[in-house]
Amino acid sequence: MPDPHDGAARTGASAHSRQSATRTVGDVTVTAVSDGVLNSGHDVILGIDKAESERLTGVPYGQTLPLDVNCFLIRHDGRLILSDVGAGHAMGPTLGKLPQSLREIGVEPGAIDTILLTHLHSDHSLGLVDAAGKAVFPTAELVVHEVEAAFWLDRAPQDSDSARVARNTKAQRAAVAPYRDRIRRIGDGAVLPSISAILQPGHTPGHTNWLIQSKGERLLLWGDIVHLATVQMPRPDAGLVFDVDPQMARQTREHVFDWTARERLCVAGAHLGYPGFGYVDRAGRGFAFAPA
Repeated sequence: MPDPHDGAARTGASAHSRQSATRTVGDVTVTAVSDGVLNSGHDVILGIDKAESERLTGVPYGQTLPLDVNCFLIRHDGRLILSDVGAGHAMGPTLGKLPQSLREIGVEPGAIDTILLTHLHSDHSLGLVDAAGKAVFPTAELVVHEVEAAFWLDRAPQDSDSARVARNTKAQRAAVAPYRDRIRRIGDGAVLPSISAILQPGHTPGHTNWLIQSKGERLLLWGDIVHLATVQMPRPDAGLVFDVDPQMARQTREHVFDWTARERLCVAGAHLGYPGFGYVDRAGRGFAFAPA
């Protein structure tokens, strides 16, 4: 099947427009904005057999597993901030809906001040540019973890790179090119008022969570800690072929599940179903997702 993380084209039913959903975190507001639906399949799941995959998803093997692709608009202190920008024009007609979704809530892409990239995979970053390779967000600053930028944007290609890593490296460099003079590379810690970065590696080397904290309230934008909650919550050991380091991704996933469940920390995920807000609960030996 085509790879949703390297810019390959996808096909499927047209994504439908969705009503936005907003949560308040102190004096910060966070609105889920849909980029559409990514049509995946059981063959991307690692670590469980066919029968278990069918049981957990409730979908027969060989049929489509639709994954919502959520981005998040953050309004704070007069600024408009986006967490991730979707797939743009590169991944087929079911995706690339973010500009339309923003306009439906009264926000022009040109008004975005800052873009926080959880990581540089195609369904999170190729929306930076249009079909002509021009910036969709002409005045926005990009914020990306220094570890992520070093891996995808700076590193010399290696003979040992997988075909997937090689393709994605090329795609990311093209997507980021119009923003080269306005990229801010950050480490862990505060990046904007009320927003901090937390490195959560494995899915990619610099995969980053954004923790919003205001007036005693918190929300964690966790990117791709999971892709398929029905599978990876009860079975955190189940990985996906898109993980750059599957073992590290598993360790990170288990750590984040434990942390967010223990502290009853509200999370927002790119692939947790629209709008993607909810809580992690313990369930037997694993976990479960409870939509907010």
